[in-house]
Amino acid sequence: MARGFKRAAVAVLPGLVLVLAGCGSDGDGPAVASVDAAGGDRPSASAAAVDPDEMGVKFAQCLREQGLDIPDPEPGKGVRFRFDQSVGREKVEQAMEACREFNPQANRSPEQDAQMAERGRLFAGCMRENGVEAFPDPDPGQPGIRITPEIGDDPDFPAAQQKCESLLSASTPGQR
Repeated sequence: MARGFKRAAVAVLPGLVLVLAGCGSDGDGPAVASVDAAGGDRPSASAAAVDPDEMGVKFAQCLREQGLDIPDPEPGKGVRFRFDQSVGREKVEQAMEACREFNPQANRSPEQDAQMAERGRLFAGCMRENGVEAFPDPDPGQPGIRITPEIGDDPDFPAAQQKCESLLSASTPGQR
């Protein structure tokens, strides 16, 4: 049963943000959710001392306080976000900025950023190898990977994502 890509998702996995586009736009440019989850100031010392699972719960709680409907993450699985198309890009960006201190992405070293960039490239290649030919490489200088509704609607997307997901959380780039 084919159905349209009706929801956008932002999955904050251990170290990488996947942005599935589809959020409403303000009319300027394409309807792409663009979330800067790793830029700007680093989190406060108190947030950095919290374990990643606890930080993910605090991050989700903060985003809910900003008006986003976000469930608590499952322990060890990172934070996964799903927004329907009525949630505007600006609202998501404002909530992410307001909750930056709890963002599990924001407390990485430059070495960890480089490892995550490599994992993102490996993940993108794996997605293409598994049938999602239009899957983009990560954009240098941008956190995560932007995925348009057309890519998210690809019938091979769910199976490819399941096959490739382990590349995002591997302890070493290239580890399967």
